[in-house]
Amino acid sequence: MLTYLFDASAAVELYAPRNERTRKTLEFIAEQRRTYRKAVLLIPNFCIVEVFNALAKKFFAEHSLAKDDYVKCLKRFRQDIHWGKTLYAYELSRYHVLAADEIIPIEHSVAVEHERDHLSTFDILVIAMACELAFLRPTEDIYLLTCDRRIRRVCDQLVKTERKLLHSLKVPGILDEPEGTRWLPPKVIYLPHASPRDIPRVEMQPPLNL
Repeated sequence: MLTYLFDASAAVELYAPRNERTRKTLEFIAEQRRTYRKAVLLIPNFCIVEVFNALAKKFFAEHSLAKDDYVKCLKRFRQDIHWGKTLYAYELSRYHVLAADEIIPIEHSVAVEHERDHLSTFDILVIAMACELAFLRPTEDIYLLTCDRRIRRVCDQLVKTERKLLHSLKVPGILDEPEGTRWLPPKVIYLPHASPRDIPRVEMQPPLNL
C-alpha cells in the first residue's frame, strides 16, 4: 500500500490546477485511491484550512477563479475530505513536535544558503509528519507531495547532513532523538518537475502519460 502526504500546495493543485502536467500527475495518484484502492492519501489537518484559504484567495483576491469554479473546487474538496473519502486528515501529534526540533536547525542552515527563504512553521510540521510516516512504514512506500521547492530542499538536506553535524547545529536536550536515524524523511515528489518515472504505479494501473 502506497502512502502519500499532501502539503497544502499539492492539494490546491488537485482542485484548482495552474499546470496541466501537475494536474495529470495528481489525478493519476488520486486514481490509485479512488479506483484501485491501493493507496492512502493523507493531508495534515491544518493544511485543510490552508487549502480553504488558498482557494478563497484565488477567488476573492487574485480573481483567478470564477465564482462557479470556486464553488466547484470547494465542493470537490469538501467531499474528498469528508470521512476521509479521498484525503484522510492526518492529526498533529507530540512526535511531530519532537521531529520539528530536529528539522528547524537544518531549515535555518539551508535558508541562509538560499537568500534566507524560510519555511513557515506549518511547512516544518509537514516535513515532521512525513518523517514520522517514514519511521512507521517502509520508506520506499511513503511519498511527500509538494509544489514548494524549499520543502524539497530541506528534505534533501536532512538526508545529506551527517547526524554528527546535525547535532552540532542544535542545542542538545531532553528532546534529542534516540540513537540512530529516527527522523529521516521519505521520498519527496516535487510536482513541478515530476516525470512519470518519479511516480509509483499500482498493479493494473496504466502508465502515466505526460
